[in-house]
Amino acid sequence: MNAEWLARWEKGQTGWHEAGGSSALRKFWPGLAAGSRVLVPLCGKSADLLWLAGQGYDVTGVELSEIAVRSFFAEAHIPFEFETVGGLLRFRSLQNALTIFCGDYFQYADDRHDALYDRAALVALPAALRPRYVEHTKSLLKAEATQLLITLEYDQSGANGPPFSVLPDEVMAYWPALRRAGDLSALATMPPKFREAGLREFVEAVWVSGQV
Repeated sequence: MNAEWLARWEKGQTGWHEAGGSSALRKFWPGLAAGSRVLVPLCGKSADLLWLAGQGYDVTGVELSEIAVRSFFAEAHIPFEFETVGGLLRFRSLQNALTIFCGDYFQYADDRHDALYDRAALVALPAALRPRYVEHTKSLLKAEATQLLITLEYDQSGANGPPFSVLPDEVMAYWPALRRAGDLSALATMPPKFREAGLREFVEAVWVSGQV
């Protein structure tokens, strides 16, 4: 799985990337105290990192691809320093409270975070790996952590992931305290392979909670 994702970044096959960031994040993100630590797993080079940092949060992304991490800082024109910490490369902004750890997410360990923002992590993983991802993520969050999770729902018989369709029963099995806050059509921003497959429904489901 890691090799596949690295190859996608190397070849520029990043159809899931939203250059302008997620409209769902801006619409549904709950208010948190300034300085709250927000975890963003499998963050890629998402503009959402900048938006969260701009709200005054201490933002930590974790990303497998060094190409993605370096592209993020270059495109945002943010100076950074980096060093190896716990087997991962840590890229730390010199401009704001923003850090990206580069490497295997399952090797990332730190003090527990106040909040989770997941737009492209759970849906990026095949079904067999998702329970492990959830358990590791829970280990990185405070018991009262706020969550915003965005999943996708579409007909996988027409086209398969990644990103994958993750249905409500599976979400609730992982995080029973989540509630569905809204649905957004993502037809306009869905990766090209889904458009080429002729999908006519591609929904972003937004889940929020105040507890893990």
